[in-house]
Amino acid sequence: MNKIVGTTEAAFLLNISVSRVKVLLQQQRIKGAKKAGRVWKIPLIKGIPQVQELKK
Repeated sequence: MNKIVGTTEAAFLLNISVSRVKVLLQQQRIKGAKKAGRVWKIPLIKGIPQVQELKK
């Protein structure tokens, strides 16, 4: 079972800012991320969130 984290922990694991994580979430680039109310639920795959390449 994959662990679920929020934006703050995801930012720490990816070594980027929380605001950058929110931009990636808005662009739907974090694999498997879902919004539950006001909170993002971000699954960890092999211990880190998976960010997809920007689609052209």
